[in-house]
Amino acid sequence: MDPVIKTLRHRFGFETFREGQEETIRTIISTRHVLSILPTGSGKSLCYQLTSYLLTGQTIIVSPLISLMEDQVRRLIKQGEKSVVSINGQLSAEERQWIFERLATYKFIFVTPESLMNKELIYRLKRLSISLFVVDEAHCISTWGIDFRPDYERLHTVIHQLSSPRVLALTATATSHVIKDIEQKLYLNKPVHVIKTTVNRPNIYYHVEETNGTTNKNDWLESFVKQYAGPGMIYCTTRKDAEGVYRFLKDNTSVKIAYYHGGMNGVERANVQEQFIKGQLDCLVATSAFGMGVDKADIRYVIHYQLPNSLEAFVQESGRAGRDGKQSVSVVLFDEKDQRIHHYFRKELENEWQTFTQLTSLKDVSKENYSDIQVKWLEYQSNEQSSKEELEQRIQQRLLEKQLQVSEMMTFLTTATCRRQIISDYFEEPAFPHQDICCDNCNELNNESFPIDYFQTKNENNTIIGLKPQEIIKKLFNS
Repeated sequence: MDPVIKTLRHRFGFETFREGQEETIRTIISTRHVLSILPTGSGKSLCYQLTSYLLTGQTIIVSPLISLMEDQVRRLIKQGEKSVVSINGQLSAEERQWIFERLATYKFIFVTPESLMNKELIYRLKRLSISLFVVDEAHCISTWGIDFRPDYERLHTVIHQLSSPRVLALTATATSHVIKDIEQKLYLNKPVHVIKTTVNRPNIYYHVEETNGTTNKNDWLESFVKQYAGPGMIYCTTRKDAEGVYRFLKDNTSVKIAYYHGGMNGVERANVQEQFIKGQLDCLVATSAFGMGVDKADIRYVIHYQLPNSLEAFVQESGRAGRDGKQSVSVVLFDEKDQRIHHYFRKELENEWQTFTQLTSLKDVSKENYSDIQVKWLEYQSNEQSSKEELEQRIQQRLLEKQLQVSEMMTFLTTATCRRQIISDYFEEPAFPHQDICCDNCNELNNESFPIDYFQTKNENNTIIGLKPQEIIKKLFNS
């Protein structure tokens, strides 16, 4: 039997692959480098897991979030894989040393970009046989680079030190600009096989609700969660907003709800994530710290409480709804004043750079005077032998990109045409096939009849019932 199919059946218990999986696996085995862009819920983790079992040696998986790493480790252990470990900044010095001394016993080594820059870890990894280097959520190389986590831009140096193993980059969304960024920064423009499936999610209905301030948003949310059957997610830009929305809905509705953000400790985050995955919560209010790689197929709605910072982020986060293929909905509560928070973030980056320039012009300045991101810039300059002028050019380019991303998001929110078409145009895909259940603009412009029972709602007794689309639009979307 073909070893790929045999491993799929015997190791994972599946008879067939999802779109893009088999091509990714066979390509990475037969060639050196692959960038695979597969939509949320398509099973990207299976691509590197199955491949690893067909290769001798060990696999390194670079992951952006500790919660994502821990989730992947738990799933591998549940599948019966014991030789798996996670290396991140939350380990104590004793725990880290214990793992380092036993690295050769692990098949799968999960690590954050920052932890991977540890010189002792690199020294020990060089003594192993690394057959596969995986960058999960690879879009972070482009979107989380010089202005946030510069170590993403240094991954190529580690790959070189590890004798250039096969490199597999995985992500759910990538524009041509992001693809080019990954090719340049990770692969150093070496030949890369790009596998790309469509970002279109036909089972997600897109709706933009224009609001006017927090009170209006909260009133709309209260009405929505009382009527609409979950489980669902509400994304907020800041931790403060996440906790505020949580308190409002907890005080004014009977839904089982929790919040999640990076300010919580590891145990708190793990408990909330487990409750949500096990169906013990109707709704989760979270910042973008939650969602990457979360294995929950039945999320029925994703609501963005504020303006997402880019169309890529919006598509990624919206795509966490309806992974089971059933009808789901993506909503943005749009207030034009929400643009101010993104202006504030850009201004903060400008201020960080100005302070950095001033500090580096002085003599004998202690690192204690630098902020966290400024210390990372110092290290980046030193390790990459980059001049201040080159670094400044990178920062200015990033500021421009952030501004353009918000502008593209605004185009999606303010268009009077099909919102699904805006997504296809942005990702430079052919026009998506026409569908009856599409977006609020298509409903209003075409006045088309929709299939019955395409959403589920709740009655006064909290019982889930079917509802005709016309009634949904009227009751939930006020259109």
